[in-house]
Amino acid sequence: MRIRTLIQRVILPCLAFVLLISCVTSIDLIDVAQNIAKRSRGSLPESEWNALGIWQRVADNPATYIPKGYPITAPRGDKDGTWAVDQRDGKRLFVPNEKVGDMEPGVLKGEAQKISQQSPIIKTYTRPGILIMP
Repeated sequence: MRIRTLIQRVILPCLAFVLLISCVTSIDLIDVAQNIAKRSRGSLPESEWNALGIWQRVADNPATYIPKGYPITAPRGDKDGTWAVDQRDGKRLFVPNEKVGDMEPGVLKGEAQKISQQSPIIKTYTRPGILIMP
């Protein structure tokens, strides 16, 4: 009787939990793989890469973006900030050296690098049921 109770109250819930965690991790891995596949085919549409509405388009040929809230007439030279250029489609994103609204320059730089794929590739290591990202 005690073994049956032990199985019902301890072992089965633990197995159910492990199964649930492995399913969630598998779904996460599928999402990661789909995002990588999308990005490797070419640049994403603006509605996806600018979903947060951080960037505003200020010029065409090549498409040029600045952070929303940064004055359109403000200088955009080397001493004023940096440019991230997407090699896939040529779009340019200007990252000023100063805070724009509530966005710090480091956050803007990270977003621009992510959009233009200039950031280093994040290696993903997997073990059964566990997703480890350095």
